[in-house]
Amino acid sequence: MVRSTILATYNQTPVAGVGRLAITKKLVLWLVLVLQVGFIGCIWLLQMSRGQESQQRGAMDQLGGRVNFVASGEAPMKKMALVGGTHCPHQQENVNRYDRDFYQMKPERLNESHLPDYNVPAYVDAEMGLTPNLWCYREGTINESQRLNDVDYLMAPPQCRCESGWHGRDCGQPEIIWRALMTSNRASKRGGSTPLQLVEASSTSLHRLFYMLELGAWDHLSLELLELQIRALIEVVDYFLIYYVSNGSKERSLESMLGSQTSYTLLRCSSESNCSSSMAYSHFRRQLWQQCGVQMQAQDLLLHGDSGTVYAPAALKFLKYYAKDVLPLKFRLKYNVYGFYWQHPKKTLLNGVISSLGHLHSAQLDAHRLHRLASSTLGDLNHYGGWNCELCLPPEQIVLLLQSSNHRKLPVKLPNDTRNAHIDANYMQQLIANGVHIDGATQLHRLREQSEKYFAPEEALQHSSQYGQLLVNLYDVDVLEDLQDED
Repeated sequence: MVRSTILATYNQTPVAGVGRLAITKKLVLWLVLVLQVGFIGCIWLLQMSRGQESQQRGAMDQLGGRVNFVASGEAPMKKMALVGGTHCPHQQENVNRYDRDFYQMKPERLNESHLPDYNVPAYVDAEMGLTPNLWCYREGTINESQRLNDVDYLMAPPQCRCESGWHGRDCGQPEIIWRALMTSNRASKRGGSTPLQLVEASSTSLHRLFYMLELGAWDHLSLELLELQIRALIEVVDYFLIYYVSNGSKERSLESMLGSQTSYTLLRCSSESNCSSSMAYSHFRRQLWQQCGVQMQAQDLLLHGDSGTVYAPAALKFLKYYAKDVLPLKFRLKYNVYGFYWQHPKKTLLNGVISSLGHLHSAQLDAHRLHRLASSTLGDLNHYGGWNCELCLPPEQIVLLLQSSNHRKLPVKLPNDTRNAHIDANYMQQLIANGVHIDGATQLHRLREQSEKYFAPEEALQHSSQYGQLLVNLYDVDVLEDLQDED
């Protein structure tokens, strides 16, 4: 009996051990499976994060530099859909451009061995060219080969020989600046204020120029005209600050125009209500500091303009070199319609403003307020500070503009008084061909390049094949016949 009990116990023990072993194996297998799944998940997450980083780097490479897409708010508690990019390839101060824009007149080396045998006062020494210190503005000077000893220093101080339309001892004053200075001098004699405080140009006193460019609605923008004004000022402007209204991704077109070596900040707004000039300026100032390490100074210059204006680069460059302080100045612009070949009978238009940044605080950091503060102008009826081109768009795009909400700002006359009357591309082509404004009443003045001194910006004339739509009236039969005769 006892023996049978012992045998039964002996026979049951291995069975229980086998059961526990099977359970342990199952637990181990499940644990290994869980670890493998977790390991695979970690690898997948790492691959996803690396893929996103590579995509971001690829996007940055396509943009040609460091770009930062941001979202900011109109107020601390209100978020808005604002998208922008900042590109600053280098710290661009423009100081080194002095050596490119100016050259130093030198004395004749052959005469240096025959110096006078008497003591020469220091001021006479400087006037005679023994200590050369006369710098000429290269663009406004006729001949760089002129020597200082070509001038009779006992009769007159040394002076650069100026091209037509340039003034000053160093030929650095373009015609529109020279006339503005004469006007301000007459105003100051009558007890008025002078809008410009000037200093002598040097490589250390060059101010930065920020161009704050308001494009408005992207859909009604002339990309051809926009590219022209950027190319005209790309050697003068230090930082382009561009903002516009659009619901799509349009920055790529702007980036290709600006190029990889241009410093700029872009801001795309979702609507006009959240795209004020004060908000845009605040965004630009913050981005320049965070992304480029640039602190905007009170003596720097701010130019505020729109998409329809091409400013004269010579006037802007003068202010960068010579202006110590600039009160808000408006521009008197040539008033073109449809293209540079038609001019409005009013001839000129006051638009755009430039000022030292220190005066922007008086305007409550609102660039539009600067326009109302400006009491003086650059340019006159015969010498323009730039070109304003109204409705310089293809006929189809003009029709879309008139159909939008912005048409209320433009006086429009329908082709006839019937119920079905509407404006289409053919009607716009007729207006452009005949030089009639969209108001149906204003007859525009025809301009020709051969007889008009300020026909179009120099950049457009130098690249006439690229900007032909702005230079030639493609819908005027007489003009096309003249072009065919010339060919």
